[in-house]
Amino acid sequence: MPLKILPLPPIDEDNMKHSFSRRAVLGGALAALLVQRTAAADPAPSIRLVVPSSAGGPLDALSRVLAQSLGRHLEANVVVANVPGATGKLAAVQVANARPDGRTLLLGTSATHAIAASLFPQLPYRPEQDFAAIGRICTTRFVLVAHPSFQARSLDELIDAARAAPTPLAYGSWGVGSGGHLAVEAIRMQFGIDLNHVPYQGTVSMMQDLLGGRIPLAISDTAGAIARVREGKLVPLIVTGTTRLAQLPQVSTFGEAQVPFTTESWCGLFAPTRTPVAELARLEAALQAALEDLSVKQTLGTLVYDPGPMDRQAFRKLWQADIAAWRRVVVATGIRLD
Repeated sequence: MPLKILPLPPIDEDNMKHSFSRRAVLGGALAALLVQRTAAADPAPSIRLVVPSSAGGPLDALSRVLAQSLGRHLEANVVVANVPGATGKLAAVQVANARPDGRTLLLGTSATHAIAASLFPQLPYRPEQDFAAIGRICTTRFVLVAHPSFQARSLDELIDAARAAPTPLAYGSWGVGSGGHLAVEAIRMQFGIDLNHVPYQGTVSMMQDLLGGRIPLAISDTAGAIARVREGKLVPLIVTGTTRLAQLPQVSTFGEAQVPFTTESWCGLFAPTRTPVAELARLEAALQAALEDLSVKQTLGTLVYDPGPMDRQAFRKLWQADIAAWRRVVVATGIRLD
């Protein structure tokens, strides 16, 4: 019996359109739901930027602007974590012991990564072995300032006053073994004068005592001193470095005074030492891009930090040389800390 082919029913085009439309809507909704679930399961990466200072200081101000810029270039959420205390040791140890995955970074300074190596015989981390350099950010200057009631208006006059004083003149710094302390000690040794170091826990209390006339001299970061110099509340005597500071062009430098202290203080970005090379390269590229951002450049200028971008290879060489340079200063002063 021959096969009988029955005619197909007519196609309901309107119903088919509605069916396809419903499927498209359901498919789109499912796709959106999958995207949402994927985003929830895999949020934007978070990076912890550890800063060895309390909130509110110059280093903290720099870290917050830098974190925003790094976050944009890394497509990540960069969170600032202030870990002050112990001359930066607490912050450095946290990062040295962190997982080397590029998620924990340190805004290190010459204090934590160059001076500490020779200042602390029992340092709980090894700067050269426990960290990988990502890049240098900037350099910083120190300025020796006096209360207006003090008779000196230059380094030469300070030297004369110190030699004539019946007891050693007191000067403040933000801590024993700090870059400022070592800078003034270099002056003391170079000219054979007696000075009495008064260490403070930070620059705020030191400035309060200096402005109140309770100490005649102090070594300060330039950002903390320049505004008060302009107001006539402080008198600058000498600034570190070999070239004059644009904001204080009338003030001579350590180099001009033949003070053997030409090592610059700096700030740089570090990661744990076992961080993969590819990740270090990615972080380096983001840092170099961030340092070109207008917001970062403006912040550096406001804080009177000298821009000093340097890639990780060049920075590592400088860092190694500075460890040796600071060691010579520490050994000459005889300062050692527990």
